[in-house]
Amino acid sequence: MKHLIVVNGNAGSYTPEFEAKIEKAFKGLDYEVYKTTGPKSVIPFLKEYLKKAKDTVRVYACGGDGTVHEVVNGVVGFDNVEVAIVAVGTGNDFVKVYGGKEKFQDFESLIKGKAHPIDVSELSGEGLKGKLYSVNVINFGFDAIVGAMGNYYKENGLPKGVKEGTNPYDYALKHDAMKHGRFNDIEVFADGEKLNEKQMLLATLAQGQYVGGQFKCAPKSDNTDGLIDVCVLKTMTFLGLGMIIGTYTKGKHLDKPRKKIVYRQAKEIKMSSPKDFDVCVDGEMIKGNNFTVKVVPGAVKLVLPE
Repeated sequence: MKHLIVVNGNAGSYTPEFEAKIEKAFKGLDYEVYKTTGPKSVIPFLKEYLKKAKDTVRVYACGGDGTVHEVVNGVVGFDNVEVAIVAVGTGNDFVKVYGGKEKFQDFESLIKGKAHPIDVSELSGEGLKGKLYSVNVINFGFDAIVGAMGNYYKENGLPKGVKEGTNPYDYALKHDAMKHGRFNDIEVFADGEKLNEKQMLLATLAQGQYVGGQFKCAPKSDNTDGLIDVCVLKTMTFLGLGMIIGTYTKGKHLDKPRKKIVYRQAKEIKMSSPKDFDVCVDGEMIKGNNFTVKVVPGAVKLVLPE
């Protein structure tokens, strides 16, 4: 077996200490390190690497959910690859399903671990250059607006007059999502069934269970069942949102029927809108007005620590 360690070359994560840790763990094994050179650089690298590989390759995604997302998009479609996660990033939502990031920080336990097939969600749509794969959560509506506008303010600066040091995502929540994010003209269909009227608050399409660092959005999700867990929150008042947010954070929102929540499990989801809307795919922000999401059963072999 070949061991390929993927590290973020621009984040200062490949320190001498981390390098020494790799050398110790993989001593005597066939391994190499790939340092990313920019966003998504690992995707074409992996595709070419796996085409040429003569043996099974175990890829170690060292980072957070963004790194895992990019690695997954580089390996889907290849049978000669396994994915191990070394959770050393700032956001590690996906591995919470398996006990949290502390279980995914030891190279030795991942080297000894066994691979298990898991499902991913395949997203396609007008304007996309190709298909995108989600191993965790696709979300759109209220929280995606926070992500998109937060990214915008982070890159371009906050409006004049805003207090210095203000978190761009907090600002986006209070000044964009709260004002314009509760009435999203997006229709959602799960295996042909229409789940909402014209407007909605937010929706999640999940293989994992957690999103946004704290929200257990899909407590019933199982990424080995060949289905996508779909949860739509209908448009509601500020009071209604305030009353449900704590329950949603803890993953208790599906414990009983609620008029403002629609939950389904499906193999194909379609969402459309008269105008472009923001979609967050495992943290990656995209935009469009017509998307299809399909489950791809057993598309990735995930290594679980021994």
